[in-house]
Amino acid sequence: MKLFSERHGYIKPSEALIIECMPKEVQNSIYNCLYKYMRENEPLFESLDKRVWVYFLNEKECDYDQFQFNRGYISLYFIDDSKRAWHQKLSLIEFLLYLLEKTGSICQKEMPTFTDSINRSFERLNYGYKIINNIVAPITSKEEISCIEEAIDSAKENIKEHLNSALKHLADKEKPDYRNSIKESISAVGALCREMTGENDLGKALSTLEKKQGLLHPQLKAAFSNLYNYVNEKQSGIRHELMDESGTYVPTYHEAKFMLVTCTAFINYLNGKFV
Repeated sequence: MKLFSERHGYIKPSEALIIECMPKEVQNSIYNCLYKYMRENEPLFESLDKRVWVYFLNEKECDYDQFQFNRGYISLYFIDDSKRAWHQKLSLIEFLLYLLEKTGSICQKEMPTFTDSINRSFERLNYGYKIINNIVAPITSKEEISCIEEAIDSAKENIKEHLNSALKHLADKEKPDYRNSIKESISAVGALCREMTGENDLGKALSTLEKKQGLLHPQLKAAFSNLYNYVNEKQSGIRHELMDESGTYVPTYHEAKFMLVTCTAFINYLNGKFV
């Protein structure tokens, strides 16, 4: 089944939060980071690369010199090989970080720069993974993407518009707009709550859902009220679901993603209770 975002040409959740694959631009970003780091530490990587050949690829050690002569660094070739699975390429990054950690060389001091450069690329490209303590960890799940898809598919047109705008602001690789992505996510919740209660303010609508209609547990109401207060406080730069660009706090990709997932989960919860 094609969801609204696909039928009408909007961004798909799986494009905004990329998991279980490796688009070409992500592969290229890893290659560029690795290439720069290798060239700056070439003597060390001449020995590390052979360990990749023997202990990661489990190839014959005697064949390495011929491969090296024809191809250059096996690590770079592996990353650039379209036949390799996406998860194998991430495993190689972990293996290289493991080797670097064990070298005890001065190269270790530069490892944070290497991992930071990859993490910055992953964040810029909305890739759902991050290097944490030399381990590639997922920061996005299938469940989160399914949650967003469910909310978009079941919502009325005005709420769909807010959610699709939140996705587009989040997924823009050239100029992501995390402030307005958060604004659109919370606006989608506001639109649904006002529709359910007839109130013109989200705070009042939450109280009505709690007290009059019994759709919202008091603790859930308190939790979402606190989240709503966060996006409305002066420092965050949001006023009455509108972004104030003079705000001193700069939201990140991770906050925008958190708000999108949280707001769509809340929408799905209310829709389930309301039926």
